[in-house]
Amino acid sequence: MKTNHYLLPHRWQTAGWILLAVVFVVVNLLFGFDVWSVMDEAAFKLLIAAVYVIIGVSLLMIAFSEERQEDEFIRSLRGRSLVAAACVAFVLSVIWFCVSGINLMYFPMHEADDTKRWVFYMVDNYLSVLPIFFLYIVIFKVSLWINRRRCRHEE
Repeated sequence: MKTNHYLLPHRWQTAGWILLAVVFVVVNLLFGFDVWSVMDEAAFKLLIAAVYVIIGVSLLMIAFSEERQEDEFIRSLRGRSLVAAACVAFVLSVIWFCVSGINLMYFPMHEADDTKRWVFYMVDNYLSVLPIFFLYIVIFKVSLWINRRRCRHEE
């Protein structure tokens, strides 16, 4: 029976890890040289948006590419990891909805200081798609590592 092939080849996963590492190093170098203080606000926001897009693309490349040996077990593990990441994202979203609703009821945003707004938007961005991809990758890779280690000890 022919199965649908929706995953990228394995070399895309390697490219995604390399791209993620390069972005991590470049952002840390920029923080080290304190480039943020000399940039105007529009350029800073554009740079942050570009970093988000590049991280998103690299996480997509990692999450949706095959392993070296893709079989039924890895496909089922991939599905279970996706369900676990979706459950965690749902629970965090419900908790954030309740907390932010109560927070906005008692402390409206027009009265809030800049620090509170920054924290509010950072947590709001945390519940976006990128951390869910990252969580899926972590759950999948850790489960795969645990199962490969168990198989190695059984032999």
